Amino acid sequence: MSDLKNIQFSQSSVDTYDTCRLKFKKIYIDNIKWSNDNQNFGSEFHLLAQRYYIGIDEELNQGREDYILFNNLKKFLKREKDMYPEYNIKYKDDEISLLAKVDLIKIEKGKITIYDWKTNKSKFDRSKMEKSYQTKIYLHNVAEKFDVNPKNISLIYYNPRFDNYIKIDYSDTEHKYNKIEIKNKIVSIINEKNFDQKIGKHCSFCQFNSICNQQFISVDCL
Repeated sequence: MSDLKNIQFSQSSVDTYDTCRLKFKKIYIDNIKWSNDNQNFGSEFHLLAQRYYIGIDEELNQGREDYILFNNLKKFLKREKDMYPEYNIKYKDDEISLLAKVDLIKIEKGKITIYDWKTNKSKFDRSKMEKSYQTKIYLHNVAEKFDVNPKNISLIYYNPRFDNYIKIDYSDTEHKYNKIEIKNKIVSIINEKNFDQKIGKHCSFCQFNSICNQQFISVDCL
């Protein structure tokens, strides 16, 4: 079994652990991957957004699903200087290693804004988003990497399906709590000995369902 201390944790790996420890083990310890895991509409939209914010303009066929969504995004946030799409923010200390893969970051003097695109067919649940490890890890890593006061850091989630967003601000107090919570969480995963299967609705969308439950799924739903 791989040494969990060598794993660079992300919100995806932490969420996977909380969803099903067996799935976490297969992906992050046994290194079992599916080649088509990320070939879905969401990843295609993120690629369009990345290309736009690095200066590549694309004319989409109006019949494509992402035509309206992509236009909504461009109206919501026009391309400007000091914007960096698909930006990796790393954090490491003696105990844990964390990676935040942000869709876009805007770095201004004394102020940083993180953007994340969501293409879910459900509207935002602010309470759920504020408590998510994605929010906590993104804000934590930015505060640790950049010389900027946490109160001047914010995270904006935007869903082009509804042309809707939520903005989550940060603070010194939240950062102190975040550091403790995140470290405790990662250390508990590193020290975990039992990676048991957790059966639930998530199994219907899991690539290992055929192994665990003898039920096959289409990779299109992943």
